[in-house]
Amino acid sequence: MKPSNKKGVFIAAHGTSSNSSIMKSQTIHNIICLEAEWEYSERNRKNRFSLNTLPMLNWLKEAYDCEIIYRRIRTKSDLKYYLDYFRTHEEEEFEKFDIIYFACHGEKKSLWIEGQTIPLTTISKWAKGFFEDKILHFSSCRTMSNKIDSKHFKRDCLAKMVSGYQISVDAYDSGIADIALLNDLLSQKDIDIERYTDCESEFYTRYESLLSDLHFHAC
Repeated sequence: MKPSNKKGVFIAAHGTSSNSSIMKSQTIHNIICLEAEWEYSERNRKNRFSLNTLPMLNWLKEAYDCEIIYRRIRTKSDLKYYLDYFRTHEEEEFEKFDIIYFACHGEKKSLWIEGQTIPLTTISKWAKGFFEDKILHFSSCRTMSNKIDSKHFKRDCLAKMVSGYQISVDAYDSGIADIALLNDLLSQKDIDIERYTDCESEFYTRYESLLSDLHFHAC
C-alpha cells in the first residue's frame, strides 16, 4: 500500500432538519481488525507514513452500535498469537465477530508485515477453523492477485467471503473502499455474497469506478 500526494480541503455538513436521514442503526455484525505497524525505515522511504484505521472503525461502531476489537500487529508472531487466541476463546467471546479486517502491506497471495512475507496458505493454517463462516477483508496490496488461489484460500479456511485488492493500491483510495464495504456489510441483516462478487450488483454499481480502479475482488 502506498501513500498519496493528494491535498485539499473538505467540509462535512449534515442536515439538521426533521427529515434528515442521519440516524443510528442497529447491526448483528461485529468486526475484528488486525492492523500492522506501518513500516518506517531507511530502506523503504516511500512507506514513511502512518495509518490508523481505528477512527474509521469507531465511526462505524457509533453508527451501527456494533462491537469492534482492534489490535496492532508488529510481526508475524503477533498475527499468529492473535489468531491462536481468538480461535481458542471463540466459543466464549469471539463467535459473534463475523467480519475480520486486515490492514497492512501486502504481496502477491500474501501479507507483508515489517519485512516478513506471510502467505495466505500459512494464515489459513494458523486460523485452524477460526475463519469458518466469517467475512475476511484484506486491505493490502496484491493479496488477492490470483483469483484461483483466493478461491482455494476461501475453501481451505471455510470462510463465507474473502475480499481484497489484486494490485498495488493507493492507501487513501483503498481506505475509502474499505469503509464503503464495511458500511455496506454492517447494513445487511443476512449478507448476500453475490452483492460483492457480482459486478452488476447494487453495491458494485454504486462504487464501480473506485472498485474497478483498485481491482477489487471478492469470492
